Amino acid sequence: MLQKRKYMKMEKQMKKTCIIILLVLSVMMTMTACQKPTETASQNPSNTIQPSPSDENSPTETVTQEPTLTPTTTPTPTLSPEEIAIIEREQLEAQRKEQDGEFYVPLKPLENNSDKPDGDNIRAMYIIDSVITKNFGSEDQPDWRMVRCEDENIQLYKSYVEALAINDTQKINDLAYLNNNLTTLEKIIGTILGTEMNAVVLNIKSGDGGITIPMQAECIKLVNSETGRFLAIKDLLAQLKGYGIYTIARVTSFQDDTLAEYNGYQHAIKNPDGSIWLDDNRSAWVDAYDEWVQNYNIAAAKEAALAGFDEINFDYVRFPEGRKWGTYYQEYMKLHGETRSDEIIHGFLKDAYQALQPYNVNVSADIFGLVARQWDSDDCIKIGQNWYRITNVVDYICPMIYPSHYTTGWYGFEYPDMNPYGMVLGAMKDSIEKNSAFNDNGKVRLWIQDFTAKYLYQPDSIYYYGYEQIYGQVKALRELGSFSYMFWNNGISYDASKYIFPNDISGYPLADGDKDPIGRTPAMAAKEYLSVLSSTNNLNQYMLFVLTPIDYRENDYDEWLENEFPVIKQTKILGYTIGEYVITNDNEKSAEVSVTLKYTKGDDVTEIYKTVLWKAVFENGIWKIIPEF
Repeated sequence: MLQKRKYMKMEKQMKKTCIIILLVLSVMMTMTACQKPTETASQNPSNTIQPSPSDENSPTETVTQEPTLTPTTTPTPTLSPEEIAIIEREQLEAQRKEQDGEFYVPLKPLENNSDKPDGDNIRAMYIIDSVITKNFGSEDQPDWRMVRCEDENIQLYKSYVEALAINDTQKINDLAYLNNNLTTLEKIIGTILGTEMNAVVLNIKSGDGGITIPMQAECIKLVNSETGRFLAIKDLLAQLKGYGIYTIARVTSFQDDTLAEYNGYQHAIKNPDGSIWLDDNRSAWVDAYDEWVQNYNIAAAKEAALAGFDEINFDYVRFPEGRKWGTYYQEYMKLHGETRSDEIIHGFLKDAYQALQPYNVNVSADIFGLVARQWDSDDCIKIGQNWYRITNVVDYICPMIYPSHYTTGWYGFEYPDMNPYGMVLGAMKDSIEKNSAFNDNGKVRLWIQDFTAKYLYQPDSIYYYGYEQIYGQVKALRELGSFSYMFWNNGISYDASKYIFPNDISGYPLADGDKDPIGRTPAMAAKEYLSVLSSTNNLNQYMLFVLTPIDYRENDYDEWLENEFPVIKQTKILGYTIGEYVITNDNEKSAEVSVTLKYTKGDDVTEIYKTVLWKAVFENGIWKIIPEF
C-alpha cells in the first residue's frame, strides 16, 4: 500500500522548529542588551586630580570623567503571523519534498489557499483537450496553442441560447451565424451560461496517458516527454472562474497506455509467465496493486489541484472488464496474495483523498452502473468496485448510467437505450438505497448520456437522443431530489437546444404521502425486509444491512456479514402478512407496522405464529426497519 503521508506530524515538528528559532533569537538579544560596558579609571568621580599644597604654583591638572554608559535594550524582533506562516510553509515543503521524492508536488501558494468549494448541485459538460488546444504549426514543427475563446463571442452565444429558450424567432435568426463562426469551446461556455449547466469536466490525464497541463512531479516528467500539447490552463481556468463555472479535472487512473509501456512495461498487468496481459481491445493496463502506479496517479491529481481545479475526478479507477479479464482474474489474484481487488481500489482512493485534503479540492470517483445495482457480487469484485468500499473515501460517488451500456432486462426494460427516463430513475433509486447504509458517505452525482448509440441499431432504425431523451434523464433525477449530474458526450457534439429545461423545479422532489424518495412506505419497507430474509438468493442479502438503521447494526459491512448476518438468518420465515402502519412521530419520521409472522428459530423446528409491531425509521432518505420476532 502507499506510504502514509504524516503531514500533521510534520506540521508539529515545523512549529517546534519555529519556536526554537524565536527563543534563540530572544536569548541572544537579551544577552547583548545586558552586557556591561568596559570600566575605566575615569568612571569614578573621585579620580579628579587636585594640586598638592607644595605645588601651589603648578597648574591644576584635571582628568575629565567620561559619561557613564547606560545599557539600552534592543527590542526582540517580532514575527507577524504572515511571516510565521511563510516559515512554516517552507519547513513543510522541505519535509514533503524529502519524503515524497519523485512524487513531490508543492502545495498551493498561501495566498491561493481558499476554502473547499461547494460541489453540490453541479451540472457539468464533458470537454476533451482537442476542443481546447490546436496545432497551429506543422507535424514537423508543432505550435500547440489554445483555440480562440473570446468573451465577446461567448456572450453572443449566450444571447442566442436565451433566445432559443423563449423562442425569440427574430433574435434566433439574427444570431444563427454564430453556429458556424464560433469555436466549439466558445459555444460550450455560452451554452453553460445560458442554461442551468454550471460546470465542466476537463481531461487532465487521459486514457492514453496523455497529460494536458504542465506538471512538476519528476515521476510524470520521466513517463511523459515534453510534447507541447499543454493547455493554456491558467488562462482558461481564470476565464471559467470569472463566469462562476465549477471546474472538474478528470484523471484516468489505471487505463494508461503511456504508463503501461514505460520502462519496458514495468508497471503493466502481466501474465504468470511475465508477458504483458492485453484486454479484449489488445490494450495493456497498469497494475493497480503497484504502489508506484498509485503514487503516480496521486501526483497527477495533486498537479491538477495545484493548477486551480475545484474537483478531482478519478475515472477508470478499477481493474479491466470484459471476457478476457473474467477468464484471467483468478490467475491474476494468485499473484497478489489475499488482498481483494476492491480493497486495493478502496486503499488507493483513501490515500488519494487524504493526500488531496491540503489542496482544498473535492474528490469524486466514477463507478460502473452495475455497482449501483449489485453489492459485493463477483462482477463488482473483479473490477475492484464495491459501493461500500468507495462511498466513504470520496466526496462524490459517480455511477455511469448510460442507458446504451445496459443489456436486455436491466430495470425491467427490453431495450434500455430506448428508456432513458426509466433507466436513470431505477439506477438513482438503487444509488439512494445503497448510499443510505452509511453516515460517512459521499454524495451521489450521476454520469448520464448525451449521445446516440448508433452501433446498437441498423442504419434505418437508429434511436436518436434529442431533447426528450436528454431531459427525460434530468427529470428522473429531479423527481428523486437530485439536481446534480454530468453529461457524457465523447464527440463533444453538444446541441444547446437540448439543454433548455423547464426552470420551475419547485415541485421536485415529488412528494407522495408517506413514501420515501424511492417509493416505499413503512409497510413496503417491512415487506422488502421479509422478502429478502425469506429468500435463498444471497445476491440480495445486503438489503438486510441497508434496511436496518445504522445504530442497530455494525457499520462495517464485512463485520456485519461475519458476525450479525448468520444470527439473522437463523430466523426461517415460513409466511408473513403486512398490515397497516401508523406514523408515530412526524418530526422524527418514525412509524409502526403491523406484521403477522410464521417462522422457526435456529435448529428448533417449532413453528411460531404471532402478530407484532415493527418500528420503522426514516434514515438517510429511506424507510428502515427494526424487526421484532
